[in-house]
Amino acid sequence: MHFWLILFFFALLQTPGFADDAAWNCHQDKNSKEWVCSGEKAQPSTDTDTDTNTDTNTNTNNEPLAQQPAPVPPAPTEVKETAASESAPAPIPETPAEAKPELQPKPVAEKPIPVQATVHKAIAVKENLRQEDTRQAGWHCKSGDGSQDWDCNLTGPDPQGQPRTVAAEKHGFSLLDPAFDAKQEQVFGSLASQLKYDPWANCSIEPGAPGGFTPGRHLRDVSPLDVHANYGEVFDNEISSYEGNVEITRADQHSLSHTAQYDSVSQNLDLQGEVYYSEDNLSIYSNSANLKLAQDQATLRNVQFINPSAPLRGRAAAAYRESKSLSRYKDVAYTTCPPGNTDWVVHASDLKVNDATGKGAAKNAWVEFKGTPVFYSPYLSFPVDNRRLSGFLAPSYGNTQLGGFHATVPYYWNIAPNYDATFKPRYYTKRGLMLAGDFRLLTPYSNSKLGLEVVPNDQERHISRFLGSFKNNSQFGQYISSNLDLNYVSDKEYFGELGNALSFPNFSHIKSTADLGYRDRSKGISLVGRLENYQTIDKTLTGHKRPYRRLPQINLDLNHAFDFMPLNAALDGEYVYFQHQNLVNGQRLNIKPSISSPLHNEWGFLTPKVSLQHTDYQLSEKSSTDPNNVPKNWPGAVTRTLPIFSMDSGMTFERDLGSAGSSLKHTIEPRLFYLYIPKKDQTNIPLFDTSNYDLWFSNLFRENRFSGTDRVQDANQITAALTTRLLDPESGRERLKFNIGQIFYFQDREVTAPIRIRNLPDFVTVPEEGFETPPETDSVSPLIAELSSEFTEHWSGETGIQWNPQTNDIVRGKAVLHFVDESERILNLGFHYRRTDLVERTLIANQNIWQQSAADNNYNPLTDPAVLHSNDLVQSDVSFRWPLLDNWYAIGRWQYSWLYNNTQETFIGVEKENCCWRFRLIGRRYINNINTVNSANTQLAEGTSQSGVFFQVEFKGLTGLGERLDTFLEQSIFGYQSRQNELTTP
Repeated sequence: MHFWLILFFFALLQTPGFADDAAWNCHQDKNSKEWVCSGEKAQPSTDTDTDTNTDTNTNTNNEPLAQQPAPVPPAPTEVKETAASESAPAPIPETPAEAKPELQPKPVAEKPIPVQATVHKAIAVKENLRQEDTRQAGWHCKSGDGSQDWDCNLTGPDPQGQPRTVAAEKHGFSLLDPAFDAKQEQVFGSLASQLKYDPWANCSIEPGAPGGFTPGRHLRDVSPLDVHANYGEVFDNEISSYEGNVEITRADQHSLSHTAQYDSVSQNLDLQGEVYYSEDNLSIYSNSANLKLAQDQATLRNVQFINPSAPLRGRAAAAYRESKSLSRYKDVAYTTCPPGNTDWVVHASDLKVNDATGKGAAKNAWVEFKGTPVFYSPYLSFPVDNRRLSGFLAPSYGNTQLGGFHATVPYYWNIAPNYDATFKPRYYTKRGLMLAGDFRLLTPYSNSKLGLEVVPNDQERHISRFLGSFKNNSQFGQYISSNLDLNYVSDKEYFGELGNALSFPNFSHIKSTADLGYRDRSKGISLVGRLENYQTIDKTLTGHKRPYRRLPQINLDLNHAFDFMPLNAALDGEYVYFQHQNLVNGQRLNIKPSISSPLHNEWGFLTPKVSLQHTDYQLSEKSSTDPNNVPKNWPGAVTRTLPIFSMDSGMTFERDLGSAGSSLKHTIEPRLFYLYIPKKDQTNIPLFDTSNYDLWFSNLFRENRFSGTDRVQDANQITAALTTRLLDPESGRERLKFNIGQIFYFQDREVTAPIRIRNLPDFVTVPEEGFETPPETDSVSPLIAELSSEFTEHWSGETGIQWNPQTNDIVRGKAVLHFVDESERILNLGFHYRRTDLVERTLIANQNIWQQSAADNNYNPLTDPAVLHSNDLVQSDVSFRWPLLDNWYAIGRWQYSWLYNNTQETFIGVEKENCCWRFRLIGRRYINNINTVNSANTQLAEGTSQSGVFFQVEFKGLTGLGERLDTFLEQSIFGYQSRQNELTTP
């Protein structure tokens, strides 16, 4: 909605008028036929020659300029004469490289500013002038006689290829004629050539984005006009008239026309005949322009315009500027499509734009898409800038398997400058009406959003259902901040049945958090208090399978580096209360001070570090806050204190490979990491938030192989690793990177963490805290090797493998290949492999617990593949975006489990996107609880599948319909980037 932008043209009209202290006395030489002028007061001539001007300063009848006998400069400046053979300046402006330098501001005594004009006079006979003025400067072509070649000739200076023949657009089925005919498209091409850049060269420009800095705009009020014309006259120091390739330049503004007249008394400027005007952020063409500078009014006929910051182009039969802020238009059509493309166009019979209120209104407005009317409204109102206005937003549609077809038409309510609301009622064909909306509040210190969805009566379940959320971010001063993210849903099936299967991927819990923190990074201080709650919505996760709540958690981190010596001191502190309805509750206090001495230079580093980790537990019965209520099999209080010593060291060797013009930098980086932690029995400590890290190269240098602090490993080990790289010094790209490493253990690891084995039948006896895993007795870890490379600018890949020398098996593996190029072709191929015998070894070590209950039911979990491989992973992942035809792309992703022989997630669709519109259509299907499968020996719950079909149509710079798919596609397809930001809610 950028119709008002054409009014930038009127900035040219802010000159207060032409002023002159003396008229020019001109006569024509009888021999040379040249005009000779002197800066004296004009006197009546007594020359009787018919070729001599008899009156150069009067024109009481306002005769047309073509009847005036002589060019008369309007200002007391030197006249620059050119030879008769020199052609007049062309109406088509020069390229930016050839544009004339901006005029420098001149001292101004007072307002209004006397405008000095320089008139460049070309010697030509009137007959030739009249013939030349009927043809715009540039190349003119017609088909040759009897041949396919074009007969072209040049008028005026060579425009150096800026104007070009616009290829006729090929239309398929169309109910309407093209909104812009071939001549208008050619004018748009000329207007675009006057700009300093192609507005449609980069489609990532967001519609409505403000234009950048305009050089010279601030010089308009103090810059003189530079006028070029074939002929010019000034009458009584008041009326100036110009004819023939009139070119006016001031600061960043440039206009071209056949004729121009200016009345300095009434401050009226009249431009006639193919009027071109351009500045850095606007380009306009009109048949005529009448401008009343004093009243800030104007009338333009048959206007065509381009606003590059939108980018936007369009036409209007007439444009009326009634005041500085109010304008009206007749018979308007506009689009954001580039010249030669009119896929969509907005038409309106009447348009009114009020810049003061930021509102616009259109009558008889309709949208044309591909030559077919698709929408009509007798009246429309809309915002013309970034000020928010109440009104209906674009509708959206979708279809899901469990909810059916749904549609919503949001309404935006601009309550006040700092708070608003959006109502989003939605109707499901299978579920009924949903009332939804959100409320936003912005203060100088905070940003809040409240969302609510309510289904008064679900037609399938015959119950009421709801979802509520509240988010707040606040900043109190420089260092104190808070965050709230609270969510609650009425039942576990809400997202599966009323979600859209698109914005809600696989998840089992709804998380709510609230924190308040003090952070001063300059002093290395961080203190954060947090509350964290989980609402489980996965029906298969019951009892002990649910996570603990943290009510509350307090973290204190201190870090200080001494200037006088290489010494760092740090303190990691935490207090947290864990609460669970079915498991033991507990309070945990953990303090870990440390001192390190980092020594490093260009060729290596050495960092010894000493830490002391102290942890104190206060345990209580399930859901009880009474510290004297001691749970069974757990002590009431547990204390653990462990020293930790580590030594990290590495070196870097590098050399240049190849010739100077194509050299690569090769590095070899060996690294040794030693870790010692004494053994301490920790089986009397429950697991609140601790599990094993998945071992990859980056985890070889951790001080603890467990996440969380409920377990601290016993260690006497050294990690030996080597990294080598091939670097491109110019781009910094890693042409090749290879990592290899392994841990060598000097003792067995007897500190282990219990695990909960999935897919066991309910009748099998399972300890509340899980099964204790057996000690690890291998002398070495699996050998880990990783290889990654950016082969070219478009190809990259990574692969990794873990080999267990004790069993001679591959226990981990991955291979990923990426291809992304400028034409936005994307292909990702991935394969992930994980095999472990941990479940089998744990079941064997705990046979005395489960054996009797399993035997009573004639069941053996050691022969059940669904149990033994519950932690395994064999999965392929393919995603792509590939061109089909004429900017149509196929998009999709397929995740397949080779372990379970089923598709875990897939979607397939098509999209088309260009500079003016976008279309997407996808169908998606995925499975919740992907690790839950049917077993040959047990009856287990099968994962719930969900499917849906979604589409999106967006007219860039106007509006869109359907679901917003950009975020989903960017998360699902590596390398996918939307070329244009989504239209945001006001």
